[in-house]
Amino acid sequence: MSQPDVSDFLRQPGEQYKATIAYDGTDFLGFQIQARGRTVQGVLEAALQKIAKQPVRVIGAGRTDTGVHASGQVVSFRVPWRHGLDDLHKAINANLPPDVVSLEISAIAGNFHPRFDARSRQYRYTILNQPVRDVFKRRYTMQVSQVLEVERMQRASLYLLGSHDFASFGQAPQGDNTIRTVTEAAWSVKGPEIIFEITANAFLYKMVRTIVGVLLEVGMGKFDDSEVKRILLAKDRASARAMAAPHGLCLVKVNY
Repeated sequence: MSQPDVSDFLRQPGEQYKATIAYDGTDFLGFQIQARGRTVQGVLEAALQKIAKQPVRVIGAGRTDTGVHASGQVVSFRVPWRHGLDDLHKAINANLPPDVVSLEISAIAGNFHPRFDARSRQYRYTILNQPVRDVFKRRYTMQVSQVLEVERMQRASLYLLGSHDFASFGQAPQGDNTIRTVTEAAWSVKGPEIIFEITANAFLYKMVRTIVGVLLEVGMGKFDDSEVKRILLAKDRASARAMAAPHGLCLVKVNY
């Protein structure tokens, strides 16, 4: 299902609000509303409709895929509300399912758009690098039993920094512009967890998962870290076939 025109959103009655939300993406078909299936946008709109007694359109900063989580997704909506902001916040959370929560909410002036006004987005991918699976972390980490060479993965990540055509790593959500600017691409180790953090002005469809998949192959010794540069310069989606599982990925923050 396509997103509504921005003008349709701006014509909705009521004051405009900005909210930061978190969700466990396991049981969702992504953020964006679909003709069928459960989505984050769908349950948010259903909750707001109960409160406002009328249809409410929600716009998000990022269209996370099926199974991808968020701890800092930003959304905006308009609702007619005569009570205090705290009451609205409580009402929203009271009508949301257990796997979605509004962390904070604020009234916002002007024609704020969470996606178009965003300056950058930060994602985190978490790998559980141990031979035995952890049943308590299985929803939020991708288990890799083979020992990974993190230093090689970090060297390979440096090729991603700056403005590049990332056509090898994903597809443009709209149009055909695949140039993105990556300002952070770094690995860290916390016990058995290996964490990749990446920040960019915007991301292509499945870009982060493909990047992580390729870097994992570097960490497993399947090819040299300089292969990442060759894949990047190829600008060919077929050159990067590896893709990490969705449940290790989380949208952490949207910067304005």
